[in-house]
Amino acid sequence: MWRAAHRLISHRSKNLCDPRWNPNFHNSIQSYSSGFTYNFGRTCKPFNPYLRRQGSDVQICIYPTRDYIENLHGSTELCYGKSFRIQNRFYGSATTKIQRNPIFSTINSDDINHFREILGEKNVIQDEDRLSAANMDWMRKYKGSSKLLLQPRSTEEVSQILKYCNSRCLAVVPQGGNTGLVGGSVPVFDEVIINIGSMNNIISFDKVSGILVCEAGCILENLISFVDNQGFIMPLDLGAKGSCQIGGNISTNAGGLRLVRYGSLHGNVLGLEAVLANGTVLDMLGTLRKDNTGYDLKHLFIGSEGSLGVVTKVSILTPPKLSSVNVAFLACKDYLSCQKLLLEAKRKLGEILSAFEFIDNQSFNVVLNHLEGARNPLPPSMHNFYVLIETTGSDESYDKEKLEAFLLHSMEGGLVSDGVLAQDINQASSFWHIREGIPESIMKAGAVYKYDLSIPVEKMYDLVEEMRVRLGHSAKVMGYGHLGDSNLHLNISTPQYDDAILAQIEPFVYEWTSKHRGSISAEHGVGLMKANKIHYSKSAETVQLMASIKKLLDPNGILNPYKVLPGSLASSS
Repeated sequence: MWRAAHRLISHRSKNLCDPRWNPNFHNSIQSYSSGFTYNFGRTCKPFNPYLRRQGSDVQICIYPTRDYIENLHGSTELCYGKSFRIQNRFYGSATTKIQRNPIFSTINSDDINHFREILGEKNVIQDEDRLSAANMDWMRKYKGSSKLLLQPRSTEEVSQILKYCNSRCLAVVPQGGNTGLVGGSVPVFDEVIINIGSMNNIISFDKVSGILVCEAGCILENLISFVDNQGFIMPLDLGAKGSCQIGGNISTNAGGLRLVRYGSLHGNVLGLEAVLANGTVLDMLGTLRKDNTGYDLKHLFIGSEGSLGVVTKVSILTPPKLSSVNVAFLACKDYLSCQKLLLEAKRKLGEILSAFEFIDNQSFNVVLNHLEGARNPLPPSMHNFYVLIETTGSDESYDKEKLEAFLLHSMEGGLVSDGVLAQDINQASSFWHIREGIPESIMKAGAVYKYDLSIPVEKMYDLVEEMRVRLGHSAKVMGYGHLGDSNLHLNISTPQYDDAILAQIEPFVYEWTSKHRGSISAEHGVGLMKANKIHYSKSAETVQLMASIKKLLDPNGILNPYKVLPGSLASSS
């Protein structure tokens, strides 16, 4: 106990930060494998090559599964006097089939010429290499076959694009930094990709109120740097901040590392501008904290993942930057100690608590083995659980004294086994490097099944332990996340993807979460991965109302099809 307490009070000074560390780990993951397949390289059971719709003479011909997995497309013909090409994709288990909606048109030369008239030659992209990157998510789990990438530079250009696509019934996928984890930002089939990255201007910043107005294509890290120079901070911080864009953050209602202090984007976004499927521009770009005139429609677009409209501008409230930031990296003997430590932190640290993250030993080991520059802050021992606590305040001596008193009390009470308080910014960065580097490390370790869940704190780690029992030695089950927000990142690592293992994981993970009144998506969104599983978190009546809103705002269903809502509802709505 004395050694641990002494380590905390003396501010262990060893610099744990490798100078080669790049905190924006997503930037380093830019290579795409041209041979990657949707179904994680598995061979699915082939379907009967001819299926007949009951009560009709329409014949749907599906090629053997291996053919369209290898080529990333299949085809069929429907005979209603003219032909449609029907493509199919498989995600998750071998029994999950997605069929291309035959009402959508395909791109032709006239479409290309029209888009060139709107955007100019250089912003209409047909280059295979650039399309390959835009078609695939950063985890290389989902890949579309879009033949066209558009790069608008203004709201007016977005409006013209959508108006034309709606008239032609061309499906589109809005795309920002493409750092999502649920397949929401890439095509499923041949949808037109609308990348907002060229719309990256800061429109205004009010130094009194801290209200930032900018375009949706602004990279989060650039906004963080901008407001930092003005004496403010963004209320949102993510590991992917070097690549993700604020429009995508808002469209997915991204959570991140500061939610415990500053809340969700529903509270920080004051207004936005969005373009509907028919090209109508909705100007809701207010900068007022109070406005009770009618329905607050901006909330429909926060978290709707581009399925209701394309966000083009945003007004967001940024808090003042405080001068005192402290980071502690602690060890706990069990998950109950982590829970109790969280409660004590809320009571004793109160207004200065800005982050409370937990990491289990499995996740920690993967980081040490696979993340460049990572070092164990508490050598030589290994512990069952680790907690990263950050405080942010305005009085450095008071804040540090308060944090030290809390840590010493927690150690004396047996909640903390060991710990270290960062002495400088390099050491604080090295602690955050461990936490933010977990996703990259797990990907390097092999195949990974990722689940982003919101579960009551007291039950959160029970799922990890039950999954370990369920899977045995066939997989490594890891749990980490935002304990202060009840957000678990459940990661299951295996040498290679296996349908048998997936069948053990799903639907068990969703059923367990639903049983304990949790959410199957805490901050990553629904996307394609969980569209048909939304009923685990939302009632049938709620989902039906969502479908009605989708139908009202996007009657032809061209905006990000196959995502967010179950396929049956999305097609019938």
